[in-house]
Amino acid sequence: MKAHFRDYPFRPPRRVHDTQAGALALFGRFLRVYVWPHRRAVAICTTLVCMEACSVYVLAWLTQVVVDDVLVVTPATLAVPAAGRLQPDDGAPRVRENPVGRERPAIGLGQRINLGLNPSPRPAGAANTLLLIFLAYTGTILGINLLMRFAARMRIRTGQEITGSLREDVHRKVMLLSITYHNTHTSGRLLSRILWDVNAVQDQMLNTLINYISQVVMVAVGVVILFSVDWRLACLAISVMPFYVLVFKKGRPAILESGHETSQSNSCLYGLVSQKLDAIRAVQAYGRQPHESLAFHRLSAVYLRDALWQARTSAWMNRTGELLCALGTNGAVFLVGTWLVLNGQLTLGQMLFAQGAAASLFGPVLQISFLNVTLTNLLVSLRRLADIFDEPLEIDDRPNAVPFPAPLRHGLSLRHVRFRFPGAEDPILQDISLDVPAGGWLCIMGASGTGKTTLLHLLARLHEPESGEILVDGLPLANLRIDSLRQHLALVPQEARIFSGTVRYNICYGLPGASPTQIMAAARASEFHDFIMTLKVQYETLLGEKGVSLSGGQKQRLSLARALLTNPDLLLLDDCTSALDAETEAKIQETLARILSGKTAVIVSQRISMARRCHRIAVLQDGLVAEYGTHAELVARGGFYARLHAQQTEG
Repeated sequence: MKAHFRDYPFRPPRRVHDTQAGALALFGRFLRVYVWPHRRAVAICTTLVCMEACSVYVLAWLTQVVVDDVLVVTPATLAVPAAGRLQPDDGAPRVRENPVGRERPAIGLGQRINLGLNPSPRPAGAANTLLLIFLAYTGTILGINLLMRFAARMRIRTGQEITGSLREDVHRKVMLLSITYHNTHTSGRLLSRILWDVNAVQDQMLNTLINYISQVVMVAVGVVILFSVDWRLACLAISVMPFYVLVFKKGRPAILESGHETSQSNSCLYGLVSQKLDAIRAVQAYGRQPHESLAFHRLSAVYLRDALWQARTSAWMNRTGELLCALGTNGAVFLVGTWLVLNGQLTLGQMLFAQGAAASLFGPVLQISFLNVTLTNLLVSLRRLADIFDEPLEIDDRPNAVPFPAPLRHGLSLRHVRFRFPGAEDPILQDISLDVPAGGWLCIMGASGTGKTTLLHLLARLHEPESGEILVDGLPLANLRIDSLRQHLALVPQEARIFSGTVRYNICYGLPGASPTQIMAAARASEFHDFIMTLKVQYETLLGEKGVSLSGGQKQRLSLARALLTNPDLLLLDDCTSALDAETEAKIQETLARILSGKTAVIVSQRISMARRCHRIAVLQDGLVAEYGTHAELVARGGFYARLHAQQTEG
């Protein structure tokens, strides 16, 4: 493929596959999983489409019957008169009178064509036969039309069902993939695969399968018909087909490569737009609209160049196929068939039938070449979907998984935990060993970028440690069932995630069956109830996308209420009060101290007021536990915690 510049920001290089190996296995995999359950409907549709495709042979045969049995058109018989004019032959041999006495040579093909065809006397009942043929012709067309209407409805319904299953499976797999995967794949690019690639499969997979089968059947029937009429015409028609293979082999690699690059550019466009819309306030605040327009224009231009190259290559294949079809059908088959008619080796009806069959034979071959382009594009989308399905689940239940040990009796233990983000050179956590007794609170502190949030994510099993182990009552965290772990653990992130929906829906997201009393109790515990009561319809108030109608502190209180509603045995708080004023934060701390009495908690915070309420404090530095102890012990040590204490209590 002709290369052009693609190395722009927001467009990482695509993952390169062997585009030849495994293509049939890939098609077979998707057909087996998604088409095979609908095999009965697909078989009916395919049969009806094959009948419609082969109906052209029936119509061509009716033309032969009209010409040979109704019109009875035959070639004129030729002879050479003495005066040098062509006259009908009466059966007696004619010899030119000349001094030498030599016989005149047989006349050429051009003279035979000039003489033309002579209609023979009509057989008895020709008009009735013609009427029956007309009725058969009309009935065939009407019947095929009705059958195709039924097939179209069935194909649309089946295609939608297949697409629905495929889209749900892709979405389900994306929801199961680890946070690490989502950190390396933007939401826009994943959205491109869930929507763009699934829609491409919807438009192409079922139609391509049915059309391929119908065109192959049509070719096979056409070859049989040609051999039944005249083997020479059949061999002549078949001799053109290898050229189609050469054209396809030459054009397919470029189409496949451009298809991969086009899909990559499209997914990057999705990712760019999604990312910039999320950050629209920053874009407008810094006046970066021209820069973002340029970035979008560059990616759009890459997409356009790839799409144009694919379109040009496809057009070249299609036009070349049409040329071969025209030369093979209207050229060679027509001329040879005419010669056979004039030499009395074929009737005119047979020649027309053979030509119609040959034209109908090359039509499917041409359609197959078109379908090859579609199939190549389909392969690109299937490959991208297969990448998602084949992505291993980093976080999954082990065969010997057991339920979460609730209530906790011993607590949490971290033993030499080490973690490195994919692609990073240095680990963010090098050697973490901590103990959190059951019912105890541990406060994690440290400078930005020291791995505090990462440590919480490891405890919530959103990441897997590179080495070391995390124990819950002596059981490895990886050996706990994920569904049980999620029921007994709650993580409150620093950046609250709000869903489009009502306030009630957002609070009870983790416990959909919660009663109104439970929901209001959780809202009161997070100091959010009073604000809700000021809203127009209170708990049934609709929140905008991502909670745009709420302030940062209100989002944090809602997120905290969501976690408290589940009454977790293990609560992980990631600096979830950073956006609150001091008074509200103090109230929430008092409430937490009351309702979390006897519960185990790990809290990331930079507030000394929160740290003092915890039983133990750990300070992270350079991926290690630099300080560990109670509030009084760390203040006396004079390290990071003591300096932070002095800053926040100064004055």
